[in-house]
Amino acid sequence: MSKLTILAAALMLALGCVKQEAQRPDPRQAKAEPMAARPETPAQAQPLQAKPDARDAMIEKAWAYLLTQYNVQGKPENKGTDSGWGPKSMNIAYTALVLQGIYGSKVWNDSDERIKASVEFVIDSQEASGGFSLMPEKVMPAMKGQRAVYITGIVAQLMADLNAAGAWKGKLTQKIELARDYLKQSQVGNPAGPAAEYKRGSVGFGGWAYSKEELPKKIEEGKPAANMSTTIYAMDALKACGVASDDPMWQDALVFLKRNHNAGELQSADFTAKTQDGKTIKAAGPDSPDYGGSIYSEDSSMSEERTENEDGTVTLHSYGTMTYNLLRAYLFAGLKKDSLPVKLALGWVRKNYVLNKVPGYRKEKQFDQGLFYYYVSFARTLKALGEDTIEDDRGFKHDWRAELVEQLGKLQGQDGSWVNKNPKWQEGSPVLATAFALDALRHTR
Repeated sequence: MSKLTILAAALMLALGCVKQEAQRPDPRQAKAEPMAARPETPAQAQPLQAKPDARDAMIEKAWAYLLTQYNVQGKPENKGTDSGWGPKSMNIAYTALVLQGIYGSKVWNDSDERIKASVEFVIDSQEASGGFSLMPEKVMPAMKGQRAVYITGIVAQLMADLNAAGAWKGKLTQKIELARDYLKQSQVGNPAGPAAEYKRGSVGFGGWAYSKEELPKKIEEGKPAANMSTTIYAMDALKACGVASDDPMWQDALVFLKRNHNAGELQSADFTAKTQDGKTIKAAGPDSPDYGGSIYSEDSSMSEERTENEDGTVTLHSYGTMTYNLLRAYLFAGLKKDSLPVKLALGWVRKNYVLNKVPGYRKEKQFDQGLFYYYVSFARTLKALGEDTIEDDRGFKHDWRAELVEQLGKLQGQDGSWVNKNPKWQEGSPVLATAFALDALRHTR
């Protein structure tokens, strides 16, 4: 493999995606139905029936597509965004996500040589620190630590599944413990990590940034890049790795989670966050449509708009993906369903229950931004919540599993893949979008 190919593949998670030429359903064409257009009485709603056969058929069709992408390295001119999965792809993240998406389904087979080789490629890429980076360290040492919290979180969850049953049962315990410790030490403010002295009252405390390796430099520059996305990847993994419920890590995480919760009564008077242009951020109040949701980090939201308040402060806009992440993180951190933070987050979910767009964004061009990641967050959170139905703010009860299966069925391409026509965050890659869709389907079981 040429150095150019290797470097291009290494940058795949940080760069934009190329537009896909294949014709397939476009989620942007499905306009979000306004709440007022729903039937006025719950009695008129017709519940869907869960269809496991339809789900299995989608998974089998997706697997047939993914087999065509096995060991695909991609072309340098496409900057690695057309990479496939498998050991020759050198793409640890895509490979682990594909394996995670099919694990436990009818297409999973411990004896399949492609699956075996891919599992071994992933677990053998673990670094001495316990983490996993964009590419194997032995192939590209300069990439060590790149997006390592994301990738270690993905791989740790996969290893926890593999270690519980099948061909790898009991064989990955030590590797899981190393990954667990890497993630714990990567938490901003963790006493065993490089940010041990970071102040509790500062932006980012209790959350996770992109890697343990980057923390000292980022703190020196001003603050760590902790956010709700990297944080949930870490928390999903630490929950899967069996971190005890009384570990102080969870309480520190709650500090970060509440500061990202767009609800005024949860904020401490002695904490202040400012936007990049110096505006003080004011959490949403009960009269705001953003109340109860989550932003991306204490000082930013992925929504391109914000509310300018009369007192000179600004209120950032909540959106669906991070709100579901927040709700799941609260549950992992030990909060009960009747706690105020959980009730507030669930209240936003009920007011914004929708599957044909990412709720919360005001601009139509953002409706499908990160749509398949939203489906992952949606499915994982509602499964963790333990509810078979979600009642929206008009009293309609939704069989969220059946509705998600139906929605993903509408979006699957004829070749078995999924892809987002909006390439933001690499969802223009059918390998990544398909892996996300499979993970969402997995959590409807």
